[in-house]
Formats: sequence, structure tokens, C-alpha cells
Amino acid sequence: MSKKTRNIIRELQEENERLKEENAYLKFELQELKGRLYKRKTKKKNPPPPSSGTTPLKKKGGLFGHIGWFRKKPRKIDRIEEVRLDKCPECGSTDINECKDTHDHTQQDIILPKLETVLYKKHRYYCRRCKRAVSGLGKNELPKSYIGPNAKTFAAFLKYVVKISERDIKNIFAKAFDLKISPSTITGFRAKLGREAYCIYERLLEKLKKGKFIHIDETGWKVDGRNYWLWKLSNKRISVTHIDKSRGRKVVDEILGTDYKGVLISDFLAVYNKVTSKAKQRCLVHILRDLRRVIEYWSDDEEVLRYCKRLKKIFEDAIGLYKQYTGKRWNSKYYSRRRAVARALQDFDFPNPGKRILERFAKRLQKHKDELFTFLYEKGIDFHNNHAEQQIRPDVIFRKITFGNRSMKGAQNHNVLMSILQTAKLNNIDPIKTLEKILLPTGQNPFPRLLAPP
Repeated sequence: MSKKTRNIIRELQEENERLKEENAYLKFELQELKGRLYKRKTKKKNPPPPSSGTTPLKKKGGLFGHIGWFRKKPRKIDRIEEVRLDKCPECGSTDINECKDTHDHTQQDIILPKLETVLYKKHRYYCRRCKRAVSGLGKNELPKSYIGPNAKTFAAFLKYVVKISERDIKNIFAKAFDLKISPSTITGFRAKLGREAYCIYERLLEKLKKGKFIHIDETGWKVDGRNYWLWKLSNKRISVTHIDKSRGRKVVDEILGTDYKGVLISDFLAVYNKVTSKAKQRCLVHILRDLRRVIEYWSDDEEVLRYCKRLKKIFEDAIGLYKQYTGKRWNSKYYSRRRAVARALQDFDFPNPGKRILERFAKRLQKHKDELFTFLYEKGIDFHNNHAEQQIRPDVIFRKITFGNRSMKGAQNHNVLMSILQTAKLNNIDPIKTLEKILLPTGQNPFPRLLAPP
């Protein structure tokens, strides 16, 4: 073999290796883009049909020895129904005698409430100071409203929590309660609730900004068919929704201000890079997910596997240390292990490792190296952003059903009502009672402990 032929073979081999790497990188990016655009659906494989001579399929149901669930006997009996016979139900004979013992059977059922129409006889009084005739408000009376607070709040509950359309709500009210209303009237209910609850919405946002940390996430939204963004900011007790036309940093600055005093927990979106806060925590689950995909696509590249497995081990050690001391007091052993984990990340190969996919990780680590282990230095901080994703999930389901809002006024009502309903859920408060307190003219605070005056 001549020298020229050997050079051609070597060049072809090098080009082949380069094309292999580029192909794997493009597959990685394609999978990432698909994950952003389309919801990942796992295909369920049908089990093979049982045939003679093969092992039978596993029996469905709980494991052997599993203790089943039994309905508890109700403590309160609302009505007793005496069941007597005048003839045998088996043969129809009337020659029967009643026994001394009885057999009790308890059954629980739903008795749909009837529509209640209340006539408020408003007695008028003459006030000498005001020099005019005055009258008061009855119990649960809404001024100038023909529909009561229970119906209005229940309609909002069905819309935002159960997530059904106005026409379905109209049918439920007509069939179950014999209350005839139009879909536009239900929209008016939400507008009324949105106006009355806006001050509570602002107070929740102010309380959220004073907290120790905030989880933040965003998703696409539609307002009158146009592209908007829905932002979700939350901690363990407060959840706030904000719909805006922009996905830029100015939205975060307008909501949180330019100098947030807490820890901002987010993903690796570039918008959060220049947001000013006391500290930041980036979601490690995103990095670990990317590492798993890289290990899958570059399974035959030893350099890539060695780099990814080493990086994955550092993050898993940090998460293991966090879980071990959750709810416990930090001691000298914790501080020693924390220093070791932080040093391992600082000593990691941040410069370009020579592979295109590894260069991507190296740049991310270099840019966010001070925002990856904040949860080891601040108590009560999560290493992931799962809380924000859980809080934004009801909005995503709502978007799938309704395709967003028809107007900015509707988007504002969505901000207010979804924030109050999700905050009520986080605090184990009845959402319907929460909205009733806001709607009634007495103006009660629906979150007395959360929004108590200082």
C-alpha cells in the first residue's frame, strides 16, 4: 500500500469519526426540540396472548398479603328506612311471619340540593344624620345580583379546578339545580370575582416577594389567538400566575423588582441569568436528564461516557448529602462533605474537553458554577424546580381544553382566580369557601393566617 493511499484512508477515517459525532449531536438536539414542541407519549405494548405451554400472565390486582381498603361505617345516619314485606319476594306467597332479628344495610348516596330562591324583605329606616332612607343586606345577599354567591363561586370552581366549559357548566346548573343561566352570565361571574379578588392577588404577590425563595417557570399561552407567556411564581404556601406578552427579563424585574432578597429557583433559561437576587439555584434535574440522554447517544465513546459519568456522580453525591441531612442539624461532618463536593465541581474540567457535546456541558458549568449547589448552603431550598412545574401543570391542562383566553380581561381574571385557588390548595383551604369570602360584601380575608397584618 502506497503512502498516498494510506493518507487517503486516514483522512476518510477522521472524516468518518467527525461525521459520527455530528450525527449523534444532531440526534441529541432533535430529541431536545421534540421534547419542547410535543408532549412525550409512551407507547404501551400490548402483552402477548397466553398460549399453551407458556407461563401464564401475572394476575392483576394487589400483591399477595396486601390489606384491602374497606369503607368505614358512617357515624351519622340521616334517615332510617324501614323495609317491610307483605309477600315473599322469591315465590310471591303471602303466608309469611316477621322474625325477631333485623338485617341492617347502610348506603351512602348523593341527594342533589334543590334551587333555593330567597326573597329579602328589606325594611327601610330613616336616618336623621344622613337625612335619607336606608336598608341593610341580608345573609349571603349580593347587592343588585339575581344569582347568589354559592352559584357564582361554584361556577368558577368548575371552570378553573374541574376545567370544563361554560356550556357544560350551564348544563350542570340546569340538570342538577334547575337553575337556568347563559354561558355569557358565567363569564360575568368570573369578571365579578376577578375585580373583587384583585386586591388579594396583589397582597399574595407582595407576600411572595418577602419569602425566602421563589420557584419560577413559564409556558406558552394564547390570548385571542396571539402568542403570550404564562409565568408561574410560587413557594410552598403561595402561588401567583402572571400572563404577559413578553418572555424577557423585564417581566421578572416588573414582578419581583430589581433587587430580590431571596433565592430564585429556576431552570437554565437565559432570561434568569441577569435577574438580580440574593442567590440562585438551577434545576439539577435538567442537567441529569441531559446527561442520561448523552450517555444513551454516545454509548460507544469512552471519553464522553467518562466525562458524563464523573459529572453525574458529583451531582448525585450532592443530592445524597442533601437528602441525608433534610430536617437534621448541620454538623462538622456535613460541612466537610459539602466542601468535598464543592471542590470536586470546582476542580472539574471546565475548559473545552474537545467534544462538541461536552463543550455544551462545559459552557453551562462555567456559566452557572455558583448556582448549582445553593441548596447545600441555604436550608429549605430544593435542588430542583419540580414545585414550579407542578404549579404550572393545571394551567397547561386548562390551555389544552380552552386554548387560552379570548381577551386580556379574561387573562387578568385567570391570573387572579387561578392564583387564589392554587394558594388555597397549598394551604388546605376550601377553594369554594375562599371565593365566597371574597365575593360577599363583608370583605373577609380568605387567608387569615397567610395575610395576617404584621
